[in-house]
Amino acid sequence: METILEPIKNWFLNKRDYFITFAKADSRLESWFKAELILLLPKLVESGLLEDFGRECKVSTSAGRKQVDFSLTVRGELHYCELKAMCISQAAGTPRNLGFYFRDDNVGLIKDFKKLDTIPGCNKWVLGFVYPNPGLSHWVDAANFLPDSLKHWQCVTKPKDFPNYLFISVWKPS
Repeated sequence: METILEPIKNWFLNKRDYFITFAKADSRLESWFKAELILLLPKLVESGLLEDFGRECKVSTSAGRKQVDFSLTVRGELHYCELKAMCISQAAGTPRNLGFYFRDDNVGLIKDFKKLDTIPGCNKWVLGFVYPNPGLSHWVDAANFLPDSLKHWQCVTKPKDFPNYLFISVWKPS
């Protein structure tokens, strides 16, 4: 999966005006992110960086069948990936600050971590598109609210490596 992170990052960094507009409108448009990946992933297959992908895959888990946003085959290994749109602008007065996405409910990252934890023995990822970029101190403060049972999920990217309009948080279990 690491081999396709840079092309994913570059694809979305070229969409600056979208992120600024989405933040001004205080909009979480997860389907837009999925559509953008559906456009990008075939290009990564053509380039040889990705062997195959599937979307909205049904996966057998210890908690029954679950739907995962994407399955990706990279270098012969299967990866499951969940995607999360995380608008934190609060431009329209919504309660969606960064902490909103670290709550244990049906909206935030925790739901995706728990779902992926039920899938045995494979590569698992969560891509969180945070806009605007929260900055390092806010990011660290929010990430510290993960429950102990999910502390094995680690963010492998840092806000300082992204522009002010976007941070792509890439999570994987350690």
